[in-house]
Amino acid sequence: MFDPLLQLPIQSATPRLSRSAIPFVTQGAGDLLILIHGSLCDLRYWRWQVQKLYSSCQVVSLSLPGYWPHDPSTAAYDFTLQNHVDAVADVVSQLRQPKQNLYVLGHSRGAQVALQYALQHHELTGLILADPAFIIDAPTPALPALAQAAELLTQGQDEIALNQFIDAVSGANTWRQMVGWFKTMVEDNAHTLIAQSREALPVISAAQIDLLYDLPVLLISGELSPTRYQKSTAALVKRLAQAQHVVIDKASHGMNLANPKAFNRALLRFMQLT
Repeated sequence: MFDPLLQLPIQSATPRLSRSAIPFVTQGAGDLLILIHGSLCDLRYWRWQVQKLYSSCQVVSLSLPGYWPHDPSTAAYDFTLQNHVDAVADVVSQLRQPKQNLYVLGHSRGAQVALQYALQHHELTGLILADPAFIIDAPTPALPALAQAAELLTQGQDEIALNQFIDAVSGANTWRQMVGWFKTMVEDNAHTLIAQSREALPVISAAQIDLLYDLPVLLISGELSPTRYQKSTAALVKRLAQAQHVVIDKASHGMNLANPKAFNRALLRFMQLT
């Protein structure tokens, strides 16, 4: 398969730990940077990172199991946090070369995947979390809009469901202002909200966060990111004194798209310093 948006062939990692082959795109050479998308997204989400960072590193954008271009019927079976962590491990196993530095970046729900990967696999050079949404020592707060969107999707009211969910996560009128390619991506992944509404994410303990103390960590926020993400990041900043924290100007939850130059600059600066 060839992705016309990224102008790259979509490859796939042979399943070793995960349940299905993992689609990904990659280009460039040098340090290995794995990009993990969040809700309603897929490998296309990182278009401005894949298209701009390849001259500085080997950049990889993958689609987690259940997301496009996977068959939507597999979402209910494949959509678990552990399966998503294993999918990242399969891609890393296939691509990483000996002595190659490894960075993993997770956005929003993808930050949960990235964090669990760091806790389960200890070969990371650096961990990057963009707008994580978990709270230390407490269950991840349920987002009412998620359950509401899932119910609307089961009723066939996809447009209303996506409008309400996107605006709840990223701010009022976000859905209305979305560009065409992004709306297409979200629509392609609408079915995943039903599976996501049923998952119970594990509690992240302070002891687990403390295990990251010797690992270089970059935390990224949008200047206009919703409060729930800012609170999560603030707690991590307090707990991880060694972590770097960068705020992307004039950007909300999708800061890598709203201000890609600043976002990419923060990534490269972090990777060059570790």
